[in-house]
Amino acid sequence: MPGKLLSLSDQEDMENGSAAEYSETEHKKHKKHKKEKKEKKKSKKSEKRKKHKREHSEEATDPISPPKPKKQKLSDEEDANSDSSVQERRELSSVITNGFSEAKTTSQSGEESGECESEPEQELTLEQREGAFSNFQIAKGTVDLLKARGVEYLFPIQVKTFDHVSSGKDLIAQARTGTGKTFSFAIPLIEKLQGNGPDKCRGRSPKVLVLTPTRELALQVTKDFKDITRQLSIVCFYGGTAYNAQIASMRNGIDILVGTPGRIKDHLQNNKLDLTKLKHVVLDEVDQMLDMGFAEQVEEILKVAYKKDSPENPQTLLFSATCPSWVYDVAKKYMRPKFEQIDLIGKKTQKTATTVEHLAIECHWSQREAVIGDVIQVYSGSHGRTIVFCETKKDVDQLVLNSSIKQDAQGLHGDIPQKQREVTLKGFRSGTFGVLVATNVAARGLDIPEVDLVIQSSPPKDVESYIHRSGRTGRAGRTGVCICFYQRKEADQLRYVEQKAGIRLRRTGLPSVTYYIEAQSTTSIRFLDSIPESAIEHFRPAAERLIEEKGAVEALAAALAHITGAKSIEQRSLLNSDAGFVTMLLTCSVEMHNIGYAWRGLKEQLGEDIEDKVKRMRFLKGKMGVCFDVPAASVKEFQDNWVDSRRWQFSIATELPELEGDKNSSDFRKGRPGGFRRNDRFRNRGQSKRNFGRSSNSR
Repeated sequence: MPGKLLSLSDQEDMENGSAAEYSETEHKKHKKHKKEKKEKKKSKKSEKRKKHKREHSEEATDPISPPKPKKQKLSDEEDANSDSSVQERRELSSVITNGFSEAKTTSQSGEESGECESEPEQELTLEQREGAFSNFQIAKGTVDLLKARGVEYLFPIQVKTFDHVSSGKDLIAQARTGTGKTFSFAIPLIEKLQGNGPDKCRGRSPKVLVLTPTRELALQVTKDFKDITRQLSIVCFYGGTAYNAQIASMRNGIDILVGTPGRIKDHLQNNKLDLTKLKHVVLDEVDQMLDMGFAEQVEEILKVAYKKDSPENPQTLLFSATCPSWVYDVAKKYMRPKFEQIDLIGKKTQKTATTVEHLAIECHWSQREAVIGDVIQVYSGSHGRTIVFCETKKDVDQLVLNSSIKQDAQGLHGDIPQKQREVTLKGFRSGTFGVLVATNVAARGLDIPEVDLVIQSSPPKDVESYIHRSGRTGRAGRTGVCICFYQRKEADQLRYVEQKAGIRLRRTGLPSVTYYIEAQSTTSIRFLDSIPESAIEHFRPAAERLIEEKGAVEALAAALAHITGAKSIEQRSLLNSDAGFVTMLLTCSVEMHNIGYAWRGLKEQLGEDIEDKVKRMRFLKGKMGVCFDVPAASVKEFQDNWVDSRRWQFSIATELPELEGDKNSSDFRKGRPGGFRRNDRFRNRGQSKRNFGRSSNSR
């Protein structure tokens, strides 16, 4: 009956030939529909061209609609189930329901479904759909340049801010580092300037001013602007360079001026720079700029372009990964009363990039340089990029020259001439050397591609520094690792950083000798693959003699050891990186209520004299075992005299396991047992309780 939806069983009966229950008219119309569908499949190529034109037509009339509107016409159930027989049943049901009056429409829908089955399209993520270039008023030329930079869609911070910047609203935007904040203001500002027709007048004053706290960030922002426009004049002013070139650029005319407050102020005082025609002002990494003492200079610069309560004041845009409350108070001096605020972080969520793994390694300062060298080798290798952050310029210089870092390393800090700093950054970006050792000068805004590892030689004094340092890796959706070194006395500072940054640093140890050797061997083998056959021929006779004398395996192993420079492998504790110690594991089949139980299990097999050899015993998470350090020279003795039982299993730790909190084992930090000592059991138990109380109260 027309207009009545048939059950699935009725539809299946029709497919199986039980169409006698339906009217002859309906059957004829069904055959006609099948014939039309067959004819349309034959002319599929022609129909695809028509469909392509229709899609372009729809996109032109509705530029903010998501791509592939045809696909959205299908119901969720149809999109989820592409089985041909089920699809035919749905089509037949639709035809019968509508009395075959819309056979043509149904046929077109069936054709679209058929195309999806034969040419499946990759499913776009929500982020990709929202950031599609077609959703925004961006010129084709700009889109092409963005794609040349590897940008296929706008990132969330760019999506949220685009319309606000385009409409001329004042804005404060906060997002995690590495999420594309620079393009958040660069793209819409370029579109506004180009949309009004670029001004080619010689000596024209800048329409856009971007202030940054450091020279390196100023250069990075300038590069980002230049990468996505070929019509505008973009220049960068910063200290440490000659004035002549900057004065010449002002004579030629400037559209977008990027610079540091010091040099911009110099040009204003010398009456060389005109900022009275500014339409847009951007303060990038505003928190650091004001925190570094630039607040007075920034105010003197903006005083030229701003008039009190004037509607003609430039649009003001503030961008940063961290925005302390005092930043908002300062911002009100320059911004209109009604300004927009975009915060993609929030107060209680993780402030750092979500693509970065955060680790912490306990290490005494005297061992730090050697341990950093090993960590770089394991986590980054000889072909990766690593940035090491130090607190002082002296630390940078010492680490660069330390022989523990086997990769080529260069330093970056404020005492290095500007020209050399630019050469250093260029070499690091191009892969000329693999390790950049820097102070905070490199912590902000630098977009260096594919940084595999960031090392912080100590916990920074402020959380913002940690956030920006760790943000040098894991950028633009890539993954990365950030490792923070700390001493025991710095543990509280590390916990403070965790709390304020909303992250958890996984405590880990120095990579074991096994991992270190594996990493070194992998690197050496990669080097071997790059040696040309012509060079190998010259060494073939010597290799044959060496194999004859030592054997193939011995000869190759010795060659790999020589290539890696591993003439002596130093064992280190996984608990605190001390040299000459090996970390052992003693696991138990039952939960231990006190650490003295583990001491008793050890002494039963290894004797009472092991007390002086066992250091830093700690509970494993869940108290189903302990880990501790023993001198490397005693490891073989322990292994030879130990026999595993049903209750106890003894092994060498290859990585630091998860440990119980310090509170549970604070009285055993020096490796001394608190109980089960002959003749002194009760005295030591009392001493253990007193120690525990002092440790807890001190924290």
